[in-house]
Amino acid sequence: MKIAAPRLRAHLDPASPAPDDIDDEVRLLDLALEDVDLSDVEAEHLELSGCRLTRCKLAGSDLDKLILVDTELSQCDVANARWSDAVVTRVAITSSRLTGFAGPGMSLQHTTIRDSVLDFGSFRFAKFVKVEFADCRLQSADFVSADLTGTVFRGCDFTGAEFSQVKAAKAVFVDCIWEGAKGLTSLVGATVAASSPIDTLTFASAVTTAAGITLTHPDELDGA
Repeated sequence: MKIAAPRLRAHLDPASPAPDDIDDEVRLLDLALEDVDLSDVEAEHLELSGCRLTRCKLAGSDLDKLILVDTELSQCDVANARWSDAVVTRVAITSSRLTGFAGPGMSLQHTTIRDSVLDFGSFRFAKFVKVEFADCRLQSADFVSADLTGTVFRGCDFTGAEFSQVKAAKAVFVDCIWEGAKGLTSLVGATVAASSPIDTLTFASAVTTAAGITLTHPDELDGA
């Protein structure tokens, strides 16, 4: 799977927008934002295109129908943000905090998320097209009814995550942690690869538990 990288101009204009500068249908184009605090900002149809965000704060932001195109986010804080029905295209997110992030109904295309924390993140009814998560923590994340077709997850921690009713044809999971994950019987058509036999056993055990099958030792059946 080839994922297109963000297309950014060689020179980006430095900018430090304040929360009051962000409103419905505002467009931020070809800008470099560093250490900008936009926590709790609210807007509809905000567009960020061709931008690089470094150490920016978007925690608690409510950006309905956000358009995020050809943009890089590095070391950003997006915790507890809500981006309903966002459209994310050719975006790279690295070393960022997205704990409690909610993106119901969002669409991600040609997007990579690396070395980031997304514990308790919610992607209900989201659609992923050519997306890769690498070395991310997704403990207790919620993927209910998401379309993960073809998505790649490498070295991710899904402890306690929920996958009920997902579409997962051709999705690939490599060396992931599955302890306590739920809804794994919905991962029909996915490929799960693990370097460690223990990780393979953990996944197999989680699937059998989700299917209502009990694994036990024959000695425990005495008298049955």
